[in-house]
Amino acid sequence: MKSKYPSWQLWVKDRDECKSWLDMYLGKRVLKRDALPTEEHLRKAEHNISFANWLIDMHKSQIPEVFGHDENFYDWAVTSFYYSVYHQALALISLYGLSSKSHSATLCAVIYYFFHTDGSLTEEDVELLGSYLTEDDIEAFSRTKSLREHVCYGVSRRFERDILFEAKGNAEGFMEKVKLILSESDV
Repeated sequence: MKSKYPSWQLWVKDRDECKSWLDMYLGKRVLKRDALPTEEHLRKAEHNISFANWLIDMHKSQIPEVFGHDENFYDWAVTSFYYSVYHQALALISLYGLSSKSHSATLCAVIYYFFHTDGSLTEEDVELLGSYLTEDDIEAFSRTKSLREHVCYGVSRRFERDILFEAKGNAEGFMEKVKLILSESDV
């Protein structure tokens, strides 16, 4: 019996529950069989990582020179890392010819095909994605919404940098995994 609300944690534990949601998303055309080429999603993911890394580099001299030492744009770099991870997930489901209108549907498809079906993602990989893709808006770009609020609404620069480099590591590390999956894919 399908649960009333989507739960990626339940999808990880219960393949049948995940499949039930996947079928519902396909039936309601939240997931559609009209994907963009995988390379386009991967290119966009790499673009977002490059932009975020450029912003980080700009904080070494140009941003302080132009805006002063109290200003930073870490929130935009973290947001770019978030979008990179999302496009990486879209690249994965595009291997199955799918596009998505929903972060939850994307996550469901990734869990079903890459965790349950072929085992190319670990539970840790899925947890990373779950922490990014649990809501259908930009609020969900890091471990919790509260981290976004801390980055965007002001806390210590040290805490902001820690979040920034955590997001960077997540996006770049997951990119390595996605590229490996894509290179080994026989879908």
